[in-house]
Amino acid sequence: MKIETGRLRHFSCACEVSLIQVLGRALVFFLILFALNTIGSVGFAATPPRMRPYTGAGLLIFTQSGKTLTQDLQLQLYEEPGLSRVGMLNDSRLSGNEWIFGLQEGTLPLIVFARKGDWLRVAYDEAGREAWVNPENKGCFQSWEQLLKRQTGYILPGLPLQYYKLRQYPGGKLLATLSPKQVFKVLTLENDWSMVLTDQSLIGWLRWRDEDGRLLVGINP
Repeated sequence: MKIETGRLRHFSCACEVSLIQVLGRALVFFLILFALNTIGSVGFAATPPRMRPYTGAGLLIFTQSGKTLTQDLQLQLYEEPGLSRVGMLNDSRLSGNEWIFGLQEGTLPLIVFARKGDWLRVAYDEAGREAWVNPENKGCFQSWEQLLKRQTGYILPGLPLQYYKLRQYPGGKLLATLSPKQVFKVLTLENDWSMVLTDQSLIGWLRWRDEDGRLLVGINP
């Protein structure tokens, strides 16, 4: 009986050891899967949406053929019009908003926030830093009314649903909900709203800038 009891104890211990080994291997396996999944999620994470610019008063647009645009500008940046020079406008300090405006290659758009005679206060880099510049005869200022009217545009992707809603009048009855990048023609602007004609022949109103003054629409090339 003692021998049989010893064998049973030995068998039970062996089973416990085997079970621990199996569970240990399974745990290691799941940890490896978790680690791989985490790495994959980080590696293939969606690119965060780009920061939309504040609209200001309009755009200062420079146009030049080839890659000589910023070399040919040679425009000084100032803290105040003609006073306290802060640097030179060049390609390492551009605002990076070209993706929104659908402009031709070799075109540089800068957001304008204020005007004093021939001087314009512009945002000249992606950090939103501002300075005064005198475009002389090298650039053309356009208000948002001039820039957007009669253009084909779309609501920028990744926005809250409320901005895709086409309304009968500003803030009025819902007519339709547009999909991201669904195109429309801008007919006119009224404050923060634009009257548009959609590709489905609907006429209604959309916000073209949000409550903080950031741009909501892009222009098709």
